Amino acid sequence: MDKSTRVLNIFTRLLNGETVRKSDLSEFGNVSTKSIQRDVRTINDFFYESEYWNNRNTEIVYKKNGYELITNFNSLNGLALLGLMVKIKSLTPILHVDVYNLFRREIQNLRIEDRKILSEMLKHFKKRDETFPGEILMLIEQAISQKSLVWMKFKGRNIEVKPLSTMYMHYDYWFTYEYEKTVYTERVRHIENFKVSNHTFDEVKSKELVTVEIDKSKWELFRQQYAIVEILENTNDGKIIVKVACTELDAYYIAYQMAPLARILEPQKYIDSFIERINQIKSCYE
Repeated sequence: MDKSTRVLNIFTRLLNGETVRKSDLSEFGNVSTKSIQRDVRTINDFFYESEYWNNRNTEIVYKKNGYELITNFNSLNGLALLGLMVKIKSLTPILHVDVYNLFRREIQNLRIEDRKILSEMLKHFKKRDETFPGEILMLIEQAISQKSLVWMKFKGRNIEVKPLSTMYMHYDYWFTYEYEKTVYTERVRHIENFKVSNHTFDEVKSKELVTVEIDKSKWELFRQQYAIVEILENTNDGKIIVKVACTELDAYYIAYQMAPLARILEPQKYIDSFIERINQIKSCYE
């Protein structure tokens, strides 16, 4: 095999994120390992002399398992994708297969500098093979933003409800809604059918609301995520006290996930139950 073909072969394999062994390259090109070393030196000289590659501190180095392409440059898209994956990993080690494949496609469109790192990180997630409820989630968010009533089929019956919020917890997507003046939370994947109505609603009429104290630094995020029924007070110490239409499960999530910047004030039974759960967890370490 001539030198230009060997160099192109090495260059292409390294760009694709492979670690290539000197002996394999030697056997493939039918040349000595000394020739392979000279080929690698030729590519490194190219990196050094090229303004594009030199600015990225790119070079081929020999490690324990073979030659690798090393660079200190990362694209903005790669860094953004990394940040998103780190945030998701802090919430769940599981990705629906559709989401997993979306990440894989996006990674393949990145520079080689980012592709290998992000591909390894993606392997840390476990794939969930069941269908991702993306269409229903999109309809739910549409209805929430428009304050539209929705018809949903759940446990074999059709009901018209007021959509309030969605969240991801316990490795699942949850939908909070009001039905007959009571707030409920159900798993999105258990919804059999979902349709946004042409009718809208003005207010939530739940018989039991949750009073929450939230730090002003988290207010914008909080009000976008939950159904605020009434703002009760803006305190002098940077807190906002509000009534929220949510379930007991939602209240626990707020108190745990946003602590110490949020806390439940009412009803007392939610506070007592939450403290009891915290004490149960604490007892595991005593």
